[in-house]
Amino acid sequence: MFAGEMRKTYALSLIQNFPELPKGRPFPRISEADIVTGLHDRVIDPTKQNQGTAGLCGPAAFFYCVLNYKPELYVQYVIDLFTTGKARIGSLEVKPGTGCRVYQPPPDKIAAVDWVALASLRDSDNFIMDLSSVDDELSCGSMPGDVANWFRQIGYRDVRDDTNLYFCKGRKEVEAFDRDMRFNRDVCLFINDNMLDEHTNRLKSTFVNHWVVVDEPPEIKGDRISLSVYTWGAVQRIPQVGSLSLAEFSRNFYGYVSGTPTFS
Repeated sequence: MFAGEMRKTYALSLIQNFPELPKGRPFPRISEADIVTGLHDRVIDPTKQNQGTAGLCGPAAFFYCVLNYKPELYVQYVIDLFTTGKARIGSLEVKPGTGCRVYQPPPDKIAAVDWVALASLRDSDNFIMDLSSVDDELSCGSMPGDVANWFRQIGYRDVRDDTNLYFCKGRKEVEAFDRDMRFNRDVCLFINDNMLDEHTNRLKSTFVNHWVVVDEPPEIKGDRISLSVYTWGAVQRIPQVGSLSLAEFSRNFYGYVSGTPTFS
C-alpha cells in the first residue's frame, strides 16, 4: 500500500515546479502557498490529509489510498485543478462547479488543499446538489458505488463492492476484507462512526455514516478483532485497548469496497 521513495521524490519535484497561475484563477480565494505546503505535507505523510468538519470521508478514503500508492497522481491532480479548474486521473474526470471553486474554506474546519482535492471530486460527481461549503452535509456524502467507480476509473483491478446501506455485515465479510488486505488490496470500510469511540463502539447502529481505510491486516483471534484504520487525519486503533467481539464489531460494520492498485 505504501509508495516507494522514487514515487515520493517525483511527486515532490512536481510541487517544486509548480506552474504559474493564470490571471483568472480557478480557486481565487485560496493561496498558492497553502496548496504547496499542503501538498508537500501529504506526500511526506498521507495521514495529514483530513476532511475536517466536512462530510467528505468518501473522497478522503479514496485519496488516502492514492497518496499511498501513487502520490504523483494526487499531486498532479491537485495542481491541474488549482491551475485550470479541472483534472483527470485515468478515465476519472473532475470538474467542480463555480460555487465549489470560489469558496474560501475556513482553515479551522478544513485545510485548503483538502478542500480542493476532496470537495472538487465530490462536487464534480454531484448531479443535483452543489457543494459550496463545508456545512453542506447532504452534498458531501458518498455512496459505495461512487467510491468503487473512482477506483475503477483510475485503474484499480477487480474492484469489489460488498456493502449494504441498511443491514450490518458479519464474520464472512470481515474474513473477506482480511483476505483482501493480505493480498495487498486496498480496503475501505463502510461503517457507523460509533465504531471509532470507546464509549459507543459496542452499541448497535441503525444507519451507515462514515468511510475509513484499513491501514494493515486486522488481528482476528477466535471471535475477537482489532484493527488500525485511517480516518480524520490519523491512524486510529479500534478499539484503542483490547479487542471487540466480531458480533460487537458487526453492529457498526456495513461492508467494504476493495481493489488492487496497479503500479505501471
